[in-house]
Amino acid sequence: MDEMLQALLLFWIPVSMVPLGLWHSHSSTATVSTLRGRSLAFSGIILICLSPWTVPSSPSSAAGHLLGAIIGPCTMLIFGIYLISFSGNVPVGKLPRSDRKIGVLMAIVGFVWLAGMHWWILTPQLSLNVVNPYWYVFWPTFILLISCLASCSAVTLLMIGDQRKSESNTMFILSGLSFSLLLLGLYIDGPLVSGEEFRQHLWLAVADLAGIAVGSLLSILVFALVIYGYERNLAEPKSISPPTDSELKQVSKLIATHIGGEQE
Repeated sequence: MDEMLQALLLFWIPVSMVPLGLWHSHSSTATVSTLRGRSLAFSGIILICLSPWTVPSSPSSAAGHLLGAIIGPCTMLIFGIYLISFSGNVPVGKLPRSDRKIGVLMAIVGFVWLAGMHWWILTPQLSLNVVNPYWYVFWPTFILLISCLASCSAVTLLMIGDQRKSESNTMFILSGLSFSLLLLGLYIDGPLVSGEEFRQHLWLAVADLAGIAVGSLLSILVFALVIYGYERNLAEPKSISPPTDSELKQVSKLIATHIGGEQE
């Protein structure tokens, strides 16, 4: 089979299956449709993770290799943050208070697992001593994003939350832990990733996130300006004429008919 056709069938089509399955699972309230969509998305993720073996000649398979390497710790981290967030004082979907300890444990294990990929022997390698190129992009971007999001969430909980100081402190701890890992990566070399390489990709991550933030703000500003300009150019609504005497009499009769329910 041709290499491009093989990559299309075994990598890019599975990639398209993930958003298609998620859309299908949320587009209908039927249980069968939801199950079918989730199965499609899950099958796509499995095929992407298997791409280093199914299409080893394709450079895109490195993305599937990285996904398979980080899906475990990232899942634990996401579920840990979820348990921490919803085991506190929340009005909807509140979890038992004991789930907070489980959430903290899962978040710590997820962080330690990811840190082991940088400073230990767990670094994703395409072959012996050949680091997955996407890992250089993922790791600094990930910890920088987690630090920023956790600190923003902590401040938001303090400003608009109700009795959420405990959850806010947990988010501050998570942000501090992420920032500490960021500083350690700048000065402590890993077995396969040096501090110099980490610094180079960290600056690229900062540029990427800054570009996304600026682009998002500009898109919101442009959208607001378009709406403002459109509404400003709209003609003033025409005023209707006051009711006539016959209309007022008819309304009075209707009101009199529906008042005085004690007669019924």
